[in-house]
Amino acid sequence: MNKVERLFKIIDYLSAGDFVTAEELSLITKTSKRNIYRDIRELEAVGFYFHTEKKGYLLMEKPTKHNVGLTDREWLSLLLTQALPKQNVILENSMQTEYKVGRNKTSKEKRWNQVISERILHHFLYRDTYDENLMISLIHAMEMRRRLRIVYYSPANAAETKRVIDPYYIVDRDDHYYIVAYCNEKKEFRNFRIDRIRSWQIEKQIYDFQEEFSIAKHLANWKMDRTDEINKFVVRFSNKVGKYIKEKKFYDKNVIIEEKEDGTVFLTIETMSKLFLRWVKKYGMDAEVIEPLPIREQLKNEYKKLLDIYDK
Repeated sequence: MNKVERLFKIIDYLSAGDFVTAEELSLITKTSKRNIYRDIRELEAVGFYFHTEKKGYLLMEKPTKHNVGLTDREWLSLLLTQALPKQNVILENSMQTEYKVGRNKTSKEKRWNQVISERILHHFLYRDTYDENLMISLIHAMEMRRRLRIVYYSPANAAETKRVIDPYYIVDRDDHYYIVAYCNEKKEFRNFRIDRIRSWQIEKQIYDFQEEFSIAKHLANWKMDRTDEINKFVVRFSNKVGKYIKEKKFYDKNVIIEEKEDGTVFLTIETMSKLFLRWVKKYGMDAEVIEPLPIREQLKNEYKKLLDIYDK
């Protein structure tokens, strides 16, 4: 029995959901316990996760099968040959048909994956520049609950820092993509702008998902600008855009959307002032800030100055 067949046999027995000892596996595969220990380490290196006790190994998790076009045998054949020395891959793989078919399929998929990031779009006047493989890695890391080791650039400090993060969400905010992640250095959830991630590596370690984390609360308290502050706003939207305001889901606190008989919509919301006002201004004359009065007065003065510029 060659090595790939032995690895297949080990996975088959452990997939039954029971503990199996190294001695039992050595008898089943007709090899030494030392080889079994080595095989388990190599399986862990390609994404299998085992719980180990005195009574043996228990298979807890398999790697995610991303390519739905592969059969189970083709996928495992490709996956398990990663645990072999490169010069022995074809010679030792008795399932050469599955291996060759799988290689052909994945070579096509690799070319297809290179453009996936280009199909995740934010339709605006521009887009951030980032490595085309980064978005793929972020999605895979979130799907597999794997930690990411990144080098992140901070423009505030004009410096790069190394971080180990647990990725939770990809968010489009203020015309940029961010990864919302738990930062293991700072011991809190942080927002990392994707185009500022200089390098990354998916770690083997699986992180514990914090069920108590609320993305809605996180987004409601997210300060794009540290000098920003929360205010309670009342905004009147014309009947031209009111129906679109009603469709929106707001993450902020104490949101009230009220439609009047004439189709106008009043939005009451507690949120970050600067970010909210940038959004409101996009609606031009179809949005009127009613409250708070100091901000209404501030906007009136801004528009007067803007009118002076265009009157010149």
